[in-house]
Amino acid sequence: MSEGEEPTGIDRLEAVIEINRSLASTLDADALTHRILREAIRIIPAADAGVLLLYEPDRERLVVRHAIGFGPSIYKIELAPGESLTGRAFKERRSVLYQTKEALIPQQDLPPDSHRLLADAAGGVEFPHSALVAPLLTMDRPIGAMIVENFSAPRVFSQFDLRLFEGLAQGAAVAMVNAQLFTSERAARVRLETVNQLVSEQRDQLERRVQVQESLADIVREGLSAHALVARLARLCGVSVFLCDALRTIRTAQPPTDALTLTGIDDEHRDSISAALNEAEMTRSPQRATLGDNVLFVAPIPGGSEILGFLCALFGDSGPDEVHAAAVSSAAHIAATEFVERRAREEGHIRAEADTLELLIQGKAPNALRAPYLLAIGRIHHDIRGEAKVNQRQLRALLACAQREFPDELGAATVRGDHVVLVWAEPRDDVQKRLRITLERFAMLEADWYASFVMSDLIDAVSEFADAFGEARLVAELHRRVGNVQSVCAVRSLGAYRLILRSAGAREVLRLCEDTLGEVRRYDRQRQTAMVKTLRAYLDHGGSTKAAAHALSVHPHTVQYRLGRLEKLSGLRLSVPQERLTLELCLRILDSASLPDDLRLGHRPNTLEGPSA
Repeated sequence: MSEGEEPTGIDRLEAVIEINRSLASTLDADALTHRILREAIRIIPAADAGVLLLYEPDRERLVVRHAIGFGPSIYKIELAPGESLTGRAFKERRSVLYQTKEALIPQQDLPPDSHRLLADAAGGVEFPHSALVAPLLTMDRPIGAMIVENFSAPRVFSQFDLRLFEGLAQGAAVAMVNAQLFTSERAARVRLETVNQLVSEQRDQLERRVQVQESLADIVREGLSAHALVARLARLCGVSVFLCDALRTIRTAQPPTDALTLTGIDDEHRDSISAALNEAEMTRSPQRATLGDNVLFVAPIPGGSEILGFLCALFGDSGPDEVHAAAVSSAAHIAATEFVERRAREEGHIRAEADTLELLIQGKAPNALRAPYLLAIGRIHHDIRGEAKVNQRQLRALLACAQREFPDELGAATVRGDHVVLVWAEPRDDVQKRLRITLERFAMLEADWYASFVMSDLIDAVSEFADAFGEARLVAELHRRVGNVQSVCAVRSLGAYRLILRSAGAREVLRLCEDTLGEVRRYDRQRQTAMVKTLRAYLDHGGSTKAAAHALSVHPHTVQYRLGRLEKLSGLRLSVPQERLTLELCLRILDSASLPDDLRLGHRPNTLEGPSA
């Protein structure tokens, strides 16, 4: 055909055959739908617009897949089989030529909403002047339908156009089925490859897991130490590993570290580490802490009802995979054996030390311990101004710090009730200084806890030990009651107050004190006020109203008001030295008298009282 000449029927028929051949080689379903409609309009020159719809069996609807010459609202139209021109061609499986608007209007029975969408897509034109409709048929079923339309003139399509359009539709249907089969097979192949990859990954992971567990099992079979376990785990996971006890003290690490506690490995994220440790201890399950670009994996080491320690590994930002997480958890259970044995030895040692302390209290000197003796009573509490809150784990931490500072010097070191008790035979002169070092080390281990020691006088004979022990316990308890936070206090530094402590058991003295402050104390109880507490703070801070107010977290005017009320109730004035001394003596004696009977001076400690479990 020469350029500029109209194509003959033969030319157009050959074009359809060539188009169908070309479509059969196109395997991309989306590209195919676009090309089918474009070629249909090309071989039907009178066509202004066209729509291709495919059937979705699950929804039982014909859905627009591609359109030419229409606006976007065309894609919102869905047809049931038998509905409108294309729905009827699909259901009846036959092609139809509509020569005029009058012929197609009765057949375009769209619902009102769909009709409005179609008119909007056609630029406001409700009906075309003529149309060609053909189903997309395969050997066993229709898969869709397509239509081309002319909006300008009637009778522009011929029967030959219909036959060409029908032939193109048949070739398009075959091409669509081939493309769908290809897409389905490709998707199946991708799924199979994905499954194979997952199986391969799981197999590799299982092999890794077996290798790791076998390597850790060798530690058990060979009876190697916890240090060897940590080194093996660090090599297997390629990370830093830390083994710490229940006090968060690092027992061993690979590679070695200068940090004393686990929270010390990263000061910037200390709170995150502490939170992960607390959560692991509470839940008895592994936890993770994000430390900047790293992830700390924390596995608790169980020991019956307790958590004896933690095995921790520092991974990169992605954290441990399943194999490494399982390896750390398994290693923690292996470490539990050594920790349980160590705890049993520690318990035995504490009980042996408690027996030694009992002998001394009974006035019996063990063969290895000779006078003079010195003892120290340690206590802990959670808030520097709050009530003491005994915690056995922290008591053991304080005991461990003392044993580390005095490794071969203590005649007895144990936990008794709510206190840590240390005994020296023939002590050195630097005990008080080194007790402060002990407290500093404890503060590094337990940042939220506070500890203090009360030291006895030098005990020249074992027969004096029980009285010295009772006096030191009484002073420690009295300091707790009145909120004294001095880190190391010697009993001898109390001076005249030791006489006050001894007066706390005399009836006449107690009656006098009650007569002086009884009305004030009753007023406090009945009205929930704090005049006695305010007086104590005022005296403890050298008579400074401002300092007392700061200690009590109140305004100085509040302190002045309370003290004024106290003076009215007691009849004594703080501005008069003699009357102020009377108030202070009565307060101190009543503080001492409020202690439990087993702490009073002159009361011999119960020798059946055992160490704290």
